[in-house]
Amino acid sequence: MNKTRFEAFSDGVFAFSATLLVLGFVLPQLHYTSDRLLAPALLRLWPNLIAYTLSFSVIGIMWQNHHALFRLVARIDRTTVFLNLLLLAGTAFIPFATSVLGANPTLKSSTFLYGLALSTTGTCYNLMLNRLVSARAFAPSVSQQTIRSTVTAYRVGWVTYVAATVVALFFPIAAFAMYLAIAAYYLVPRGVDADIDASPDSG
Repeated sequence: MNKTRFEAFSDGVFAFSATLLVLGFVLPQLHYTSDRLLAPALLRLWPNLIAYTLSFSVIGIMWQNHHALFRLVARIDRTTVFLNLLLLAGTAFIPFATSVLGANPTLKSSTFLYGLALSTTGTCYNLMLNRLVSARAFAPSVSQQTIRSTVTAYRVGWVTYVAATVVALFFPIAAFAMYLAIAAYYLVPRGVDADIDASPDSG
């Protein structure tokens, strides 16, 4: 498949999913006649703001990782396309899980659903990376050390997402904190992401 079309379609889904996150902010259908009534209603949306910030960061990091990964890939086969579609399907579900989490931040069901969404995308990311490695789809210039560090970084994120999802069944607040920790973990460039950050022609 043409890599340009593959990346353009993926970028579009990431961008659309990030845009949909704002729909998680919903005020009760009331007629607010004064600031005294409207201001408290807006302030009560703070859990939605935290969930929005978390999910926007997650989708942004996923998009960055996707870009960093495929800039080093020389060819894309049908299996990779299929796994990427699964990844994008999971990404498109994140706005719904975010809206549920923002409206019910302390409930087990909402934090579990959110973790399930992130665990699904993490699983798809790892399956897709494994396919790229097994198919030797990376450009010859990519070192084995870069590939190994990328595999390690992706697996750490996946394992932590799954662990946080299980924790959500017992301690929702702790699971929420783990989701935040994973986002912070990926803010530091790792694997191919670190490679693009260090490259003189990055950007």
